[in-house]
Amino acid sequence: MVSTLHLTQAQLLKFELLDQGLVISRAALDALRELNGERSLSPHDYASTSGIILNLEDDVWVNAPIERYNPNFVSATPFVLGFDEGFFVEGAGLSSRATFWPQPEYHGSAMDFGPLNNYVVTHGDRARLSPVRSCSMTCTFCNIPYDDPLSVYALKPVAALVSAARVALGDPLQPARHMLISGGTPKPKDIPWMQELYATVLGAFPTTKVDLMMVPLPGLFDLPKLADLGLHELSINLELYNRDRARDYMRQKYNQGLDFYLDFIESATVALGQGRARSMLMVGLEPLEDTLAGVRAIAQRGGTPVLSPFRPDMATPLRDLKPPTADFMREAYERASDIVAEFGVILGPDCPPCSHNTLNFAAGADGRVAYAHDRPVMIGAGA
Repeated sequence: MVSTLHLTQAQLLKFELLDQGLVISRAALDALRELNGERSLSPHDYASTSGIILNLEDDVWVNAPIERYNPNFVSATPFVLGFDEGFFVEGAGLSSRATFWPQPEYHGSAMDFGPLNNYVVTHGDRARLSPVRSCSMTCTFCNIPYDDPLSVYALKPVAALVSAARVALGDPLQPARHMLISGGTPKPKDIPWMQELYATVLGAFPTTKVDLMMVPLPGLFDLPKLADLGLHELSINLELYNRDRARDYMRQKYNQGLDFYLDFIESATVALGQGRARSMLMVGLEPLEDTLAGVRAIAQRGGTPVLSPFRPDMATPLRDLKPPTADFMREAYERASDIVAEFGVILGPDCPPCSHNTLNFAAGADGRVAYAHDRPVMIGAGA
C-alpha cells in the first residue's frame, strides 16, 4: 500500500480541504480584491466545482470549498487561506504556499445569444461545453436536474455553442487549453442531434484536444467515427459500483446495468487506445470496498479510473450529507493506487489542473507530473 508517510504536507492538505473546506482570512480577502478585481471567487456552477481552485506546493491542485457556496458543510473548519506577501494555506499542523486561480474574463459576460456561462465554463485549463439544458436522468447527487428541472429541457443552438467555445479558448486572461463536452444527458430522440454536435465541435477545433463525458446511451457513440474525427478521450462514468446505492441515487443509470458500462469502457479502450477511456467513481456514497471493486473492474477493462469525492450540493436532496473524511479519501487514494499499478494503468486524470477535484496528483505512469499545455495563469505567489 502507498504509505501516507510519503505524502507531502501539500498532498495531505488536499484531502483535508476536500473534506472540511477553508475560510478566507481578512488579509487574503483584501489581497483577492486587489489581485482578482470584481471577479467571483469561483464559477460554483456544479457540485464538484463549487470551491476555489488553488495550486499548492508540489504542484498539488485542489478545489477547496468555502462557506459562501457550501454553508451546508463548511463552517468550523480549522483550515485558513492566508496572505503574507503571497497566499498560503494552514491548519491542523499542515501548511503550504498557494496560488489562486482567477476566472477568465468571459465569465459573467454575455453575447447576443445569452450569458456565455449558459454554454461554457472554464475550470483550470479546460473549458466545459454544456449542449443540453437540464438532463433526461435524475441522479440525486447532481445539481443539474434540480437547478434546471426536466420541464426546461432544451437543446442549445449549435452555432452559439461553437461561438462560446471560441471565446473560452481565446480568453485574454485565462484561455482554455483543452475542452470537455459534457451533460446533461439528452433524450433518446435527440441522439442524432448530439452526434452532429460532437462532429461539429471536433471539426471546428481540430488543434484542440476535445474530450466527451456522457452516459453511453444506446446508439449515441460511433467509436470508430469519433476516433477518426480526432476525439481525445471519452469518459463513461460508472459513479457508483454498489448496486443498492446505485439504485437509490441514480436509478436510470442503475437500470442500464453494470456490465453495460464495463463492456462499453472496454470497447472504447479498444477503439480509442490505451489510456483514452476513463470512468469516474464517486467516493463517499458507498462503502470503500465497493469503490475499490469498481476501480479494479475499470482497470481490468483497460480503462482509467478517476476518483471524485462526493460533495453535497445545496440544490440536491443530499445537501445534508457530509463529504467523505480526509482519512477515508486518503485510504481510497492509497489502495486504488495499488490496484491500478497491478494493471499498468494510472489514476486519472493526468492533467494537473484537472485534478483539482479528484483524488490523485496527476502523476503519469513514470510517477512524474507533466503539463501537456501551458500552465493556467495564477495569482498571489510569494517572493
